[in-house]
Amino acid sequence: MDISSTITIILFLLQTSIGAPTNIFILMAYAHINHTEKDLKPTDIILCHLVFANMLGLVTRGLPQIMSDLGLNNIHNDASCKLLIHAYRTSRGVSICVMSFLSVYQAITLAPSTTQWLFLKSRTKKYSIPYIICFWLFNMLLNAHTLSLMYAQRNGTIPGAQYNLGSCYSKTSVPSLGLFFKIIVNGHDVFFVGLMLICSVYILYVLKRHRDQVQYIQSTRQNSKVMAERTAAKNVITLVSLYVFCFGVDTGFLVYSGTLLIVPPLLYQIRVFISSCYALLSPFVIISFNKKIYRRLRCSHKEGTMKHINTN
Repeated sequence: MDISSTITIILFLLQTSIGAPTNIFILMAYAHINHTEKDLKPTDIILCHLVFANMLGLVTRGLPQIMSDLGLNNIHNDASCKLLIHAYRTSRGVSICVMSFLSVYQAITLAPSTTQWLFLKSRTKKYSIPYIICFWLFNMLLNAHTLSLMYAQRNGTIPGAQYNLGSCYSKTSVPSLGLFFKIIVNGHDVFFVGLMLICSVYILYVLKRHRDQVQYIQSTRQNSKVMAERTAAKNVITLVSLYVFCFGVDTGFLVYSGTLLIVPPLLYQIRVFISSCYALLSPFVIISFNKKIYRRLRCSHKEGTMKHINTN
């Protein structure tokens, strides 16, 4: 095993072993909050699905890549390959949709309380869960074509004209059909990321307007409400900025790969690693701005410290 392979394995191990448990901790914290306080806001519900999608993406992409780098390429059958790749692509699509929905929800929340906006505010708050369920179903159907393309190695051979996806392989589809699905999937990504950016620009505009007007607000209650909205909006902007950065770098590598006749395995691994960095970093952003989750993290740390002291 050469140095580059060793470094790749270490990076993917760190990414998966840190990112997956951190996402799971946030899900458990939200479950505990819902059980004890019954105080899950629509934003919390949206974040729960975002965290779950990110965790699923890390597990279904990171672990197969690690096994492939270790040379364990014959442990999957066709069914497991189809399931892994379909789950990964579905989780990636849901992550984009839910992150976009979070920015839309925050933009509508900050919008003026006019008749039109009040209607949208009530709709997004009331139907946030059905919207998210639709995102899951839509992305499952959108990526259903991968189920007919994915295969595992058979007796150490790679049947047919295919390209490597780690421990699994994908058959080359009919050119016209493959182009159609590429346009649909890429159009899906561009639409939701574009919507994300538009909402973020609007949020920044509203934040600037609030900053200019807050000096005229005399009520302490109004000041607290404005500050809470501004804080929530800044947190969403941070998550969006992180996502757009990871998405942009990944897209740049994808475009560059398209100019090459033969894509080096290392370049493909870098793309996979970068595309999963959002799932690794976003939980720490969520923990940093969510006081309830942060308090549970501190309590867990204190309990662990006390048990360690009592044991000694």
